[in-house]
Amino acid sequence: MGVSDHIRLSDLIAARILRYTDFDTLIYTCAPEFDFMENATPLRYTKTLLLPVVMMITYFIFKKTVHDILCVLSANTYLRKQLLEHGELVFHTLQLLAFTALAILIMRLKMFLTPHMCVMASLICSQRLFGWLFCRVRFENVIFGILALMSIQGCTNLHSQWSIIGEFNNIPQEELIQWIKYNTRPDAVFAGAMPIMASVKLSTLHPIVNHPHYEDADLRARTKIVYSVYSRKSAKEVRDQLLELHVNYYILEEAWCVVRTKPGCSMLEIWDVEDPSNAPNPPLCSVLLKDARPYFTTVFYNSMYRVLKVN
Repeated sequence: MGVSDHIRLSDLIAARILRYTDFDTLIYTCAPEFDFMENATPLRYTKTLLLPVVMMITYFIFKKTVHDILCVLSANTYLRKQLLEHGELVFHTLQLLAFTALAILIMRLKMFLTPHMCVMASLICSQRLFGWLFCRVRFENVIFGILALMSIQGCTNLHSQWSIIGEFNNIPQEELIQWIKYNTRPDAVFAGAMPIMASVKLSTLHPIVNHPHYEDADLRARTKIVYSVYSRKSAKEVRDQLLELHVNYYILEEAWCVVRTKPGCSMLEIWDVEDPSNAPNPPLCSVLLKDARPYFTTVFYNSMYRVLKVN
């Protein structure tokens, strides 16, 4: 649709089906939320009876549609117009199929599928689809019975969520935040991995050059420069690019040098796909961990984080 900010959904689908890869698609598809739909999801839909009800409704919609099409082919003009006036059921069924395909390819897109399945399940009350059944049994009893059966697993799910009591505790990050608040100027600019940048901005109010909203074209370009610390580029090249972004401090996370959610998904492997010309070079992250000089200076470190001053 001509929107340049958002990463194209077609690229994500191509990455799933055709194994198309570039830096942006790998950043997305390497995240667990953008993996294929987990096997437990259809089982959860089935336990709440959502999937069986939707499948039954979809079957009756297709059956009614085929019947109407056959009638249209043999009917007069008036009857043909009358039969074709109600196409919304077919539209929503096709939309359901599209959402299902997307959710299977990209798990996070269940956020479209699940609500639409609930909308489709409400068609159990449709007189157009189930009028023949409501003539034989009491309509209210059927709906109440289905809702009661759905509520059994639904109540279990609610109690399971309500029972979760947790506490966030990250001592290394607290040490980092405290050091930034009391040892750097309020206008000092920070760069680093997107998750820690959100914490730095919210807890210290320092300016940052990137944050977790990756759906912005300019932000993606800046994040790519920031993540080049985990590539095989030279320290001087990365330092010069960071200076262009007016970065004063870089937060280096040692885990990001080696973390690998699945094959091909470490930052180094992603950069080898994006920047094959530097593939023979040693990882910059390892170089900086040993000795950040002369282009950077280590000013803080703990078990998880290092703060590098950009010289």
